[in-house]
Order: sequence, then C-alpha cells, then structure tokens
Amino acid sequence: MIFKRGRKRESESPVEESSDDGFDELAEASDDEADSPSEDEAAELAALEDIDWRSDGPYDITEVESIESTEESPKIDLGSVIVTAVPGSELRLQVAEETGEIVSAMLVIETQVNEGSDKLSPVEAPANANQKPQAYSSALELGAYAAPRSGGLWAELRDEISRSATEAGGTASLGEGPFGVELRRLIPVTTPDGEEGYQPSRMWVAEGPRWLLRGIVYGQAAIEEDADSPVVADVLSAFRQVIVRRGDEAMAPGDLLPLTMPTNLSQEPPEGPDTEPA
Repeated sequence: MIFKRGRKRESESPVEESSDDGFDELAEASDDEADSPSEDEAAELAALEDIDWRSDGPYDITEVESIESTEESPKIDLGSVIVTAVPGSELRLQVAEETGEIVSAMLVIETQVNEGSDKLSPVEAPANANQKPQAYSSALELGAYAAPRSGGLWAELRDEISRSATEAGGTASLGEGPFGVELRRLIPVTTPDGEEGYQPSRMWVAEGPRWLLRGIVYGQAAIEEDADSPVVADVLSAFRQVIVRRGDEAMAPGDLLPLTMPTNLSQEPPEGPDTEPA
C-alpha cells in the first residue's frame, strides 16, 4: 500500500480525478428537466430502494468489532472514513492549499488479469503461451456525507447530479448496480495534453445510519460491463470494506463529513512544488 498526498490541482494521472469536492454542485443546477426514465424503468428503480444493500458492507463504525489495523487487514483512519488497503492499491489524498484540509481521498487500484480469451479472468497459471497477464488501473474516490435518519438522500440527489452532467455537455444514466441504483456519467474533460475527451465514471452510493457514502469509480472498472469482472470485483471489495464514522455533530443533509490526515503512516514526499504524484 502506497500513501501519497498532493495539492488540489488538475490530475496528471492516467486515471483522471473528480473535480467536484462534494454535492455543492447541486445548488447550482438549473431547473431544467433532465431526461426521465420510462414508467417501467422508474418502477424498477423504485423497487431497488427497498432492499438492504449493506449486508456485506460498507459498515457503520458501530457495526464492526474492531478498527485496529492488522497485517492481514491494514486500515487507514481518515476520520470520517476508515479505508482498508487492498493489494495493489495506492491511497492519494488531495489537500486544499488555502485551508490544508483534505478534500479528496482516492484509492488507485491495479488489477492483474489474464488476456487471450473473450473476457477478463483472474490471474492464474497461463493456459497457453498467448495468455499473458495484463494490469488494468481503476480508481475509487470516496466521500461520506451527513444524511437524514429516514434515509432517501440518494434518491433526492441523483436526478440533480444527472442534470448537472447533461448541462456540462455530458451524459448520465441510471441502472441497477451493486448498491441499488447506480449512476453512470460521461463528462467532457481536457487532458493534460490539451485534447478534448470524455471521462466515464460510475457512482455507487450506500446509505447508513445518518450518513451516505459515495464512491465514484474511474478507469477500467468504470467501463467494464461484466459485473463479475475481476477489475470491478477489486474496486467493489475496497468499497465494501470502508467503515464510516459519522460522529454526533448536528449537520445538514449533504454536508461533507470531514477527513483527517492519517497518523503513523509513512508517506512519499511530493515530487516537487508543481508536480502531482502520478
């Protein structure tokens, strides 16, 4: 597990990072109506809201016996969220220069898979000389937010997030994901080389007692259609192992729960005053 920190700025990583630091963008969304699902699709999405999707995590801190870090399960305490390091992962924290506060926590995960068949498969002994391991990069950006006791915050927010995406010139669609309703987006971006393109992402949201945990998935796991793909499985495992510490403070629904710098964790120094870790 590698831990890096950097200033909040444009990412130079092959896995682009999100530019939104919370749900503040929702306040700026216009009143224009976004494309609505059909009645049948809306009914299917509504049915997903009644299912408990957290039986295998993410967890509230009251639902776990211990948050101690072990060799088998190394944990990184960021205050409002406790992240379990998965093999082949790197934690990146973006810090606001003005305040010194952490504004983004992202796990970059490399998954080794075998190629040479019609679909990706976990790395095993190659069946033939044409089947060679290949590394795929994905990223999981984490953020925890205050939510009402009654839940339902995700249902209120996703339409507005979708509308913001379309107003920015991108696309957004809803469908079934591992935590109920999943939001997929294509957002226009400019690469460090000045080229115009679209960044795909998928948004997973789990709601717990008075909190909402959002995970934005980038990279290969964002475009992989096979839900059983090892690339998606690695990112999903990391998200399920997150522990949320809501705290007792009174907060408005949608407020970002603060992140704090982990202690007793070695970190790589910045590569220079104007250099973002790659």
